[in-house]
Parts: sequence; C-alpha cells; structure tokens
Amino acid sequence: MKTALFELQNLLRDRFPEAMAASSDSRRLQVVQPTLQPGKLVEITGPDSGLLMHRFIAAQPCALIDAADAFEPGGLEASALRHLLWVRCQKASEAMRAADLLLRDGNLRVVLIDLRLRPVRELFVLPSSVWHRLRLLAERGGAAVAVFSPCQVVACAAGRWAAPQTSPLTLAA
Repeated sequence: MKTALFELQNLLRDRFPEAMAASSDSRRLQVVQPTLQPGKLVEITGPDSGLLMHRFIAAQPCALIDAADAFEPGGLEASALRHLLWVRCQKASEAMRAADLLLRDGNLRVVLIDLRLRPVRELFVLPSSVWHRLRLLAERGGAAVAVFSPCQVVACAAGRWAAPQTSPLTLAA
C-alpha cells in the first residue's frame, strides 16, 4: 500500500511539478507544532514523539507519567524541570492509576503519559474503560492529556498525531 502511494506521488510530481511543490510546502507548514487543548485526550505516536514530549514539558508546567521509568531530562532547562511533576512507574497499569489520580485531583492543566517503551501486548491488555475514564476526567477537569504510545491504543482519543520522523542519521563515505 505504501509503495503504491509513493509511486503515485512520484508520478504526480513528474507530471505536475509546480502543483506538487506548492502542496508539499503547505503541508510542511501545517505540521509545525501541535498544541494541546484543555479538556481533550490526544494520542501521539511515531519514532520522534519523544522530541515533541520534551517540547511540551519545556513550554508549560505539567505532569509526566513515565510508565517505563526511562525519562531522560538531560536536554531540558532547569526552569522547565522546576515545573515538572515526574511520576515514575514500572507498568502501564500503574501509569493508568497515576493518571487517574492526577486527573481526579484537578490541579494540573497538562498531563503527559509516556507509554512508548512499554510492550505493545501490555498496552492492549488495558481495558478500554480506562481510556474512556481518563477522557471523561480530562473533559470534566479541563486538563489537556497527551498519551505517547508506540502504536494506536487509545480508542476514544479526540485526536491522533503521528510525530514526523526527523532526518535519519547517515554515515558519510
């Protein structure tokens, strides 16, 4: 499927170079920086979603629920770290309980849930009622919730973003 789409894009680019150049420029402008909306639960997937998570942490006070106890705060400013509540968990189920507690508390406007390093099997075992409850709590409390996952697991997400992959590392000859 992806190869057919790629071939079609190449064919269109060869036939209509001006139109394809304009459409790729406008598409690049639209993917700049997604924003989190109060009262919404969104899911973010992709190989470089960690970079996006660091941007959210640097931009505002928030809570990070780290389901694999693997967050690396190295690239963040000290001022961003002062306004970060970092909850370290060992399992996805612990992360869901922590998210439930934080959203019920209602004192945080942004809650980030990092599930990227959890096994996919463990994420699919979570009941769908967990996600619906978190979505309802976000709506009631006005909190913006972002779930960073290795694949789509949040059935009731208000939005899904695929973090674009930055240029791959290459070795010069």
